Amino acid sequence: MQPNDTTQAAPAPDAPRSRGRRLLTTRRRSADTRYDSGLAVRDITGHLALAQDGTVTAWYTAAPQRWSFLSDADRNGLLASHAKRVAELTGRRLHLRVTHRPYPVHLWAEALDKRAVNPLPGWDRYLQEEQIHVGRSGLDLKVVYYGVTIGRLNGAGRASALFTGGQRELDALARDVHEVDGIMAAHGMEASPVTAAEMDWLLIRSVGLGLPAPLDVPPRPDDQWLPGDFAEYTDSVEWASPEAYAPHITVTGHRSGTSLTRYVAVLTLGQMALPDIPESGHAPWLQRLDRLGFPYEVSAVIDVRDPDKVVKELRQQLQKIYHQVKHHTEHQVDIKQQLARQRQHALGTEDDIQSSGATGLGTRVEGWFRIAVSSSTEKGLLDRVSQVKKRFGTHVLVHHTADQYRLAREYIPGEPLANSAYRRRMPVTTLAGALPAATALVGDREGVNLGYTSGASKRAVMWHPWRSQEIREGSGLTPVVSTLGGGKSTLIGKVVYDTTRMGVPWVVLDPSGPLTRMCGLPELRPYAREINLMDAAPGTLNPFRVIPDPDPAHFRTADYWHTRDRQDAAERAYQQAIKTTAASRRTLAVDVLRGLLPESLRTSEATNKALLMAAQRADCSVHSSPYAIIDALATLDGSLSEHATQLAELLHGVAEMPQGQLVFPETDGGDDSYLTAHHRLVVMSLKGLTLPTAGVPANEWTLEEQYSMPLLYLAAWYAQRSIYGRDMHERKGLALDECWALLSVSSGRTLLKKTGRDSRKHDCRALYSTQDAGDLMSADLGNWIDSTFVGRTVGPDAQRGALRMLGIEPGNGYEDQLAGLSQRTRDSDQTQIPREFIFSDGEGGIERITVSLAHRPALQEALNTTANPLAHARRAAQAANPWTADLTKTGALNGAAHLNGNGGPR
Repeated sequence: MQPNDTTQAAPAPDAPRSRGRRLLTTRRRSADTRYDSGLAVRDITGHLALAQDGTVTAWYTAAPQRWSFLSDADRNGLLASHAKRVAELTGRRLHLRVTHRPYPVHLWAEALDKRAVNPLPGWDRYLQEEQIHVGRSGLDLKVVYYGVTIGRLNGAGRASALFTGGQRELDALARDVHEVDGIMAAHGMEASPVTAAEMDWLLIRSVGLGLPAPLDVPPRPDDQWLPGDFAEYTDSVEWASPEAYAPHITVTGHRSGTSLTRYVAVLTLGQMALPDIPESGHAPWLQRLDRLGFPYEVSAVIDVRDPDKVVKELRQQLQKIYHQVKHHTEHQVDIKQQLARQRQHALGTEDDIQSSGATGLGTRVEGWFRIAVSSSTEKGLLDRVSQVKKRFGTHVLVHHTADQYRLAREYIPGEPLANSAYRRRMPVTTLAGALPAATALVGDREGVNLGYTSGASKRAVMWHPWRSQEIREGSGLTPVVSTLGGGKSTLIGKVVYDTTRMGVPWVVLDPSGPLTRMCGLPELRPYAREINLMDAAPGTLNPFRVIPDPDPAHFRTADYWHTRDRQDAAERAYQQAIKTTAASRRTLAVDVLRGLLPESLRTSEATNKALLMAAQRADCSVHSSPYAIIDALATLDGSLSEHATQLAELLHGVAEMPQGQLVFPETDGGDDSYLTAHHRLVVMSLKGLTLPTAGVPANEWTLEEQYSMPLLYLAAWYAQRSIYGRDMHERKGLALDECWALLSVSSGRTLLKKTGRDSRKHDCRALYSTQDAGDLMSADLGNWIDSTFVGRTVGPDAQRGALRMLGIEPGNGYEDQLAGLSQRTRDSDQTQIPREFIFSDGEGGIERITVSLAHRPALQEALNTTANPLAHARRAAQAANPWTADLTKTGALNGAAHLNGNGGPR
């Protein structure tokens, strides 16, 4: 890497040439007792900055822009809007600054702590562990600043501004300021005037270029800086150049009471051959830097050209070309092809500008683009410079030039341009393709830490599962979709674990039972209960008892404020709920009994009619049971009499089987809600039950698989009952696995719809786990879906359903991303890899995220559903012989000690 580029303009005579010379420090003038910071900026009032030469610049911060998982049409619309906003700044100079801010871990922890209600003991320690984990992740927030030149004050105005803040002079620019404020706030830019804290951060990061970001910045008392106030930024920072034409500068400053030095290199972007986006599949060209993995700073000075002046210049060039061609023709000399190319380029540019009309998309800009990287060593700095060049590849030439000090000063607001070399001229649409504010945008800053984004940039992902219900008055339904091994259990387990410690009671239905291992974790064991419904008392899954009666307290008159008679409306709603509950019990009982019959009878129209007629005659109160329907079948008359009698006899036989005893009670079992009411975490399983494989036709099920389906329906209703047993205003969670099976019967679809519909009123977050999003979408649950997690998904139909659930139109190339989530390399034998999901937060944010449990190994091991016979055998041996564990810890027992000479066990 050459530190000097031969095409670079020669440095000014006063450029630094001596080693160790201080280049940025506070000094005192001999004839003036006022401090001079050495900065060009002299005064800041609100978001307006006054430079020494009288230039007034308005500063703004841009809102983050979403880029991921938009359609090409939406992306083109976003780029066009951004280009139009820039074009509206014709005749002005734009200073773009991109910097970063450490993730506000302490503010996030404070917000999470305030959101916690009655957390479990050990909450403080949990919160501390999470802060350490997030703080060590190196995650930050990208901050994008725009400085727009407003005008220039005269000499008298500058003198007045230095002493009085220049209010009268600045008032003269109020019209221009108001116009620029409107342009910057419009769609495509969405930038607001900087606050005092934001301006303070820009000065800290610019003067302390390359230094680690401070973690504790005191709040600004006001939004005005006088000349002497800038010393607070420059007093503690020193810039130095090691030698003439050095490829870097050193910046020394204080952080947390320690003096630190960083080597800083400023790179300049040269010739560009940028591909068309989004059609090429590339992200905005400045967003490429987000994947560097180390801090960077961007400074760009951009002049927005007047289209009329550009056309005038082009015509002058065309006139020169014309005379050159004429001269060659007169002397019978071959015309150079270069002239023809220049002519075609000028004509094309002129046509582009004139044909764009009022849209402004033909506007031209010229700019100087710099990227600053830093490191604690010179070798590390060179490596980072190389990585920046690789990031742009062949699309942009990146130059590491001399005159580093002047280039670095461009990062400070108000400083002049270092030189005119490497000016880049481009259409405003090409500049818009940088889209500097594009970043990962998902989640909130109030909830538990899920992990980090792993798409175009790496950002922390926080999610408060009850924000939708409590603040946005939305639903609490969240599907979790992925194929086998996609990480559904990992994600659900993490959300349940974190929020249980936060104080939220959860009921989880996990048919296969791996999530029950969470109940054995030491921090949850005293507050958790594992219930294997297969060992429960007879009648536990009585379909008439798993659906509770409506609670009159849930029908408050205040909820019917829009009606004339609130009391009457509440009473009518309560009576309607009673009727709906009775109908749901009938439907559930019929679905269960039909599922217990052989395939030939289950699909018979006569069977369906007989069961429905018997259910209509049976008692549907909470004290009833399926025996009431069997008795009604035995007494059914008419043409179905004989068939109904056969059904009654068959169902009596099923009632004596182990699975049937859970459905048919011997007596009224009474109230068993105490099983879930006094525990924060209840995990229900159906261990020993064999569920059919998703997608296998019912006529291919074994008898054991056939009987398992009705029990799963009932278990889901049994788990859902806990929602209505708690106070409406209390946070609660419900997680249901194997939802595909519930959607196969009407009672299951009713359950999922009812839970989604009631989730807001009962402040419940419901996690629905399934392998195919199409099942949920076909059940008309789309109206109640709030947020969505989609893991690895294979198969065209499943991918289309998953994308539609995320709110993404299929056919834009995102199907391959779903198939590539949580992938292992061909030769990898690692099992506990971080799981990846596409997360839609319900508020417009959609990003690819990584869920990692590396900082909680005990939870990670508990949620690991992959078979590990070696680990199982080791645990069994340790349980049988406690001395084995001690020997293993000391290393006295190794793998060879367990084997004989033939490689078999001793």
